[in-house]
Amino acid sequence: MNNLNVLLNLLASGNPQQVIQSNPQFNAVLNQAKQSGSIKNYVMQYAKQNNIDIQPMLDILAKRGFKF
Repeated sequence: MNNLNVLLNLLASGNPQQVIQSNPQFNAVLNQAKQSGSIKNYVMQYAKQNNIDIQPMLDILAKRGFKF
């Protein structure tokens, strides 16, 4: 699972603790996100640097009530 998937799973999950427990690499990703200022900033930067279109995922999350 790559860093972007970890963060998207965290954003989509109703239970962040489950994401943390299911992926031991989460703390490293969380530290990188903290250095970026926020998880949102980190996800956006990561996606841009890796030429990943995350708009479809953002649309799905928005439909589920998440605000960015």
